[in-house]
Amino acid sequence: MLLMVTLIHDPLSLQSIRNAVQGTWVDRLLLLIALLCITLAWFVIQANIASGPAVAEIYYGNTLMATYPLPEQGGAAIHYELEGKLGLSEVVIDDKGARIRSSPCSSQRCVLSGSHKQAGDVIACVPNRILITLRGSSESRFDAIVE
Repeated sequence: MLLMVTLIHDPLSLQSIRNAVQGTWVDRLLLLIALLCITLAWFVIQANIASGPAVAEIYYGNTLMATYPLPEQGGAAIHYELEGKLGLSEVVIDDKGARIRSSPCSSQRCVLSGSHKQAGDVIACVPNRILITLRGSSESRFDAIVE
C-alpha cells in the first residue's frame, strides 16, 4: 500500500513506468520486423499448401503411408484400409473428397466429420493415430466474391 501511494504521488516514478512499458525505438523496430516475418511466413505457407495437383496424404503417426490424387468428377473412388493403433480404419477418396468411412474409435468424430475437399483440410482420428491432409489446388472456399 505504501508503494502504491508513493507511485501515485511521485511523478518521476510514473514517468519511468511509462517509459518501461512503451519501450524504445529499437523495441518497436524489432516488433515491426517480427510482424512482417510472421505475415510473410503465412503467405508462403498458404502458397505451398495450395500449389500443385490436389492430393490426399494419409499418415499413421508421423509416417506417410500413402498419397492419392483427388479424383475428378465421376472418377473412380479409391478405398484404402489402414491398420491404426486401435484397429482397421477405412479411408475413401472420391469426387466428393476424402473421408474416413469406418474407424474403431469410440467417439467416431472422424467418421462424422464427412468429406473434405479443400486444400489445407485435415481429418484426424486421434485415438487410432490416423491423419489425412489435403494439399494442392482445389475448389475455392468462397461461393462468391463481391467488389
